[in-house]
Amino acid sequence: MLGILHRRLQISLPRNGVFVSKSNPELGVLTATFSSSAIAGQDKIEKGNFLTVSFLINSCGLSPESAIVTSKKVNFRNPETPDSVLAFFRDHKFSETQISAFIRKRPSFLLTDPSKTLLPKLEFFYSKGFSKEDFAKILSSDPSILCRSLNGYIIPTYNLLKSVLASDKQVVSALKHQWVPLEGHSEYMLSNIRLLRDLGVSDSGIASVLQSFPEVVMPKTEAFSEIVKKVEHLGFTPEKFSFLLAIRIFSTKSHTNAWKRCWEVYKRYGWSEDENLHAFRVHPQCMLLSEEKIVKTMNFLVNEMEWPSEKIVKCPWILFYSFEKRTFPRCSVVRVLLSKGLIKKRELTFVSILKCVEKDFLARYVTKYPEEAPLLLSVYQGKADPEKLVLVD
Repeated sequence: MLGILHRRLQISLPRNGVFVSKSNPELGVLTATFSSSAIAGQDKIEKGNFLTVSFLINSCGLSPESAIVTSKKVNFRNPETPDSVLAFFRDHKFSETQISAFIRKRPSFLLTDPSKTLLPKLEFFYSKGFSKEDFAKILSSDPSILCRSLNGYIIPTYNLLKSVLASDKQVVSALKHQWVPLEGHSEYMLSNIRLLRDLGVSDSGIASVLQSFPEVVMPKTEAFSEIVKKVEHLGFTPEKFSFLLAIRIFSTKSHTNAWKRCWEVYKRYGWSEDENLHAFRVHPQCMLLSEEKIVKTMNFLVNEMEWPSEKIVKCPWILFYSFEKRTFPRCSVVRVLLSKGLIKKRELTFVSILKCVEKDFLARYVTKYPEEAPLLLSVYQGKADPEKLVLVD
């Protein structure tokens, strides 16, 4: 029986972590290095899930490993319905890459009737001026809109947001972030938006909030007014977008708890109450970082790079840079240059080192010294240990 299934699906069993597709010449040989957990799941595939895995690889463009994982979320014995879904997407100008991205995120749609579950929603957005290409791009990045009821959620929420936002595109962007139905919050939301406008918050700022973190304007009006007063008392001004970011932090319990936790972590590095508050004003999001992220970066910059903690107060946004991809490799290059006397510490500002774009950093600090420090690029790429390089030289 398995042999018949195998021939019908035209895909070989994984041998040594390799799938070979025979049914789609464009895919050629599909290879993947499987983890032990993926290989362990092979028994389930051999017991009857060939069709789903094969379809996900050959028709949806998923990798063999991704197909195995996805097949645990959706399983079918007949490709007729999934084929009709893919045909529907292609008719609506989805590229093969966009289809693959969509299916990875929402494989359950392969089992739906697109004419009933998808078409009415797409037609509604087309009626608002969206082209098929535009909406395919939106849905492939975030298919969540299609999971909501058209009449029970999409249309009423759309109309509510349209009463506030200037364009249909802004409304769609806001819809992508709506996880709490706005109907029950409409009175509060409109009242809170009026308050923000009265204070001088720009319409573009309000639009950004609704598109990115709409929970900000959902509290009851009395509670929202208290949050606004607190933020004003902390020194934020409505004309700046940081005012809205600060309101966001106090709009949910989880964010408020994160703010308190970060506040205490920074104090461990010697920041005073005023310095904490200054950093918060400069970049409110610095109070939403994880403790692990703060500690890892601060320990390195303060203890290893000997950068005074109080200097970070003035530029807390540098804590958001990736430690592994930006902070550590760039500082490693600087340490080598300092050890060789090619640059002077007094000439450096670590803010400029971390802030400058990749092209400029390479030109100023890496490729500038081909003879004096030929291994700098290897240090920057993590292929050479900067400590060993200093010792050798």
